[in-house]
Amino acid sequence: PIRICILGPPAVGKSTVAAKICKHYKLYHITVQDAIAEKMTQLEEMVRMDDQEGESYDTSGAQELLETLRDNMNLNEDYVFSMDATDEFLKDRVRNLPESIVEGTHYTQDRFPHHLAVFRDRNSQDETVLDYFDELEIHPEHIEVTSEEDPEYLSVTKKIIRAVGPSKNYGPSEEERAEEEMRNAEERIRLLAAEKEERERKEAEEAAVRAARLEEWGKNLREVKRQEQEMLEVRALPLRNYLMKNVMPSLTEALVECCKVKPDDPVDYLAEYLLRSSAHVD
Repeated sequence: PIRICILGPPAVGKSTVAAKICKHYKLYHITVQDAIAEKMTQLEEMVRMDDQEGESYDTSGAQELLETLRDNMNLNEDYVFSMDATDEFLKDRVRNLPESIVEGTHYTQDRFPHHLAVFRDRNSQDETVLDYFDELEIHPEHIEVTSEEDPEYLSVTKKIIRAVGPSKNYGPSEEERAEEEMRNAEERIRLLAAEKEERERKEAEEAAVRAARLEEWGKNLREVKRQEQEMLEVRALPLRNYLMKNVMPSLTEALVECCKVKPDDPVDYLAEYLLRSSAHVD
């Protein structure tokens, strides 16, 4: 992972910027240098004892771990940034800090001036932390903090990110992968629910359209039947007139006569009567 060192006077905003940088590069904001140095010292002691005393210590794993640590320390790039600000700016910033933040720290108005003076005195000597990095060919980059209009230190954070470049991490942690899988699962569930809702909405719309079409079709069918009935009635009118003029009088007369005579076979009687009457019709 990337190693970044942020220096500067007290209350200049180092912790705020470091937290944002760690979040951007997915780094752990913890102090591990002392633990690594202690472990390397122990491993070196184990290897040295094995070489001097000739005893059969199983130090192959220790030797391999030591070489790995050394390689990693050499391969990783170092970045040092020094956040600079005037004493007046720092004092104004401390005066404007909330009481909940300064409580229990040296950022109180009584203690901060002395703490700042000690820092200035130590950094005015011949050997400072910045000089140490210069000797290691790691030249610190100075960033002036002069504006109180950027309490989140976004401009400072952007400058550091621009100087460091893209992330060189090996990948997300187990917790981050688990969170990503959880987010992906929730997103899939949300998409499936949205697709189901959209499908049900479309089905409801299609059902409504089908019902409207069936209603329209039934209405049109009833109208067609009505028009056909009217047409049949219109077409049947001449035939009705013919029957009323030429058939109904003879048939009525035959029925009346049949009622008077009361023959044994009324149908045969009507047929003969109509046959005789037809001889007189032109």
